[in-house]
Amino acid sequence: MRPALGIVLLVPLLACSGTEPAGDPADDGLRARQEAACTAAITEHIRQPPEAITSRRVSETGGRAQVEARDGDRLHICDVDAAGTVLDYRHPRP
Repeated sequence: MRPALGIVLLVPLLACSGTEPAGDPADDGLRARQEAACTAAITEHIRQPPEAITSRRVSETGGRAQVEARDGDRLHICDVDAAGTVLDYRHPRP
């Protein structure tokens, strides 16, 4: 019975070891718009050029995303809707 248990335990690991499926191009466009909107809002907020900011979407639900923007070691979180409008941004505490 032990060999069967080993196989059962390896199956989930094998499922996780592949590459991620290709993303939906529409989602990639939405992601890019949301990240760009957050970058623009934080650029205005900190009065620095866009090149000083790195943004990435960290979560998305129903078209509304949270985007993390960093300038140096400072973190900003933007709430961005599906139209690419920044609804709010905040500075989370470490």
